[in-house]
Amino acid sequence: MGYLHGITVKEGEKPVILASGDTVIAVVGTASKGDTNSAKLVTSKKQAKELFGDNIGGFTLPGALEIIFTHAKVKVIAINVLTTAEATALITSGKMTKDEHGNWASNIGKKTLPSAVDFTSKITSGIESLNIAETDFGLKPNVIIAPGYSQIVAVMNKLDDISAKLNATAICDIAADSVTAALTERNSTYNLSKTNVIYTFPELMYYNEHESEQQPFALSAFEAAGKAARDAETGFWNSPSNYQLTGVTGMSVKITASLQDATADTNLLNAQGIVTVLRLAKSGYRLWGNWTSAFPATELSDAMISCSAVKQNITEALFSGALKFADKTITPLVIDLILDTVNAHLRNMVGKGAIIAGECIVDKEDNQPQEVAKGKLSFKNIITYAPSLEQITFEQVVDIDKLKSIF
Repeated sequence: MGYLHGITVKEGEKPVILASGDTVIAVVGTASKGDTNSAKLVTSKKQAKELFGDNIGGFTLPGALEIIFTHAKVKVIAINVLTTAEATALITSGKMTKDEHGNWASNIGKKTLPSAVDFTSKITSGIESLNIAETDFGLKPNVIIAPGYSQIVAVMNKLDDISAKLNATAICDIAADSVTAALTERNSTYNLSKTNVIYTFPELMYYNEHESEQQPFALSAFEAAGKAARDAETGFWNSPSNYQLTGVTGMSVKITASLQDATADTNLLNAQGIVTVLRLAKSGYRLWGNWTSAFPATELSDAMISCSAVKQNITEALFSGALKFADKTITPLVIDLILDTVNAHLRNMVGKGAIIAGECIVDKEDNQPQEVAKGKLSFKNIITYAPSLEQITFEQVVDIDKLKSIF
């Protein structure tokens, strides 16, 4: 490792934990108006409309912001990648032009795009620019989406790369016209196995009030919205799975659902690390799936969406908490203060139910005199995650002995 004047958080054999903080979503997409390649901090539907115009179907930014703010009060960093000329060229009589098959001219949601509307490089550049969001706004995203484009391999890979650098989670959609196709694609095109990436399928149908019609939209936007809402309601250490969505009218692909049948589509998709949607009688449309794309290659708890969020948050807490000790003189007192600070935070997380147990220790073997002499200290965080409850089993026993009591 090269010279570093700063703070390092290393992954050990036993994982790490958590800090508090609000969800900040980054959305990179297209709009009919708005500055090009300029990150904007958006906090409401009204502001979103002022910045990016009406929710015209076929563009992605206004729809994503409407979905997010319908579900949660959250900070969103939004980037429009289209110029006014590029956006105008896609519009006829106030709506996006459609072909003879009813497809929008933008072709959002497709695995590949026609060259005339292939904005892949623009989207990836927009995602790359999120690196400076913390400098611009004093905050950085912990959830990143590019709905309508995240199913494109180059965009997916850029989302993976930048989310890893920002200690965030990228939510990527899978483009497929059936569950079978989605499962096949999961093992070919969409084959990432990362705790910082979540896969979603299929698109959902929702009612676009501006155009007074039902339209498809990427599930990644709903997953981000559901996560933000769940984080605010019960804490970021809770999974967005089983969160009931608002405004959903259907799914672009039929998904069979069951709490008992392992061959139901919901279970087949979840078994391959794909978040989907569950709809049962009187239950509405619910986000369904607890695993990041690291599953099923790994079944450790840190591959769960909730535990991954815990790991990311503790990393942020370590950075901010340890900053005040950086450049201090190394003494036993400073070492004790660092230990006390981290362990107090971990105890707080245990008290909230975010983790089962956590302890920060300093190991003499990890701190040899020659390393300490260079101004380096190493600490180890030992964490027991609280996994999401995925399966409940009841055993029913018939007891006829109690029939004696009726006589």
